[in-house]
Amino acid sequence: MKIKQYYILAFVMFLFLACSDYEERNIYATSISFVHADGSKLSENECISPNVKYGIKIETNFSDINRPFRVDYSVNGVVYAMTFTENTSLVNPITLINGNNAAQIVGTDHKAVLKYVEQGDFELVE
Repeated sequence: MKIKQYYILAFVMFLFLACSDYEERNIYATSISFVHADGSKLSENECISPNVKYGIKIETNFSDINRPFRVDYSVNGVVYAMTFTENTSLVNPITLINGNNAAQIVGTDHKAVLKYVEQGDFELVE
């Protein structure tokens, strides 16, 4: 009688584990963009100021604290990594270089480019 109960318990556990959706879900990065350090978007044609902090924002389609997801990305040719657990988007601070700043998620076509021109000795008057 006890053996029958163990078989039933094993069968029920098999059903719960076999029906898990973790294996079938494709997790991937959906976008990369330049943002303000607080994560807010840069407006179109926004003047880039050397006194303001900027960052790279990467968004994914899924997050799970029990299943971390790592995204490798490059900024100006240097490779970095973000690990997603609880959030579907993360921001890492960056320092802009003079000229084109290029960011890309490694292994994908997701790219972002931001042009920054240093002011030199001129003062920006607003």
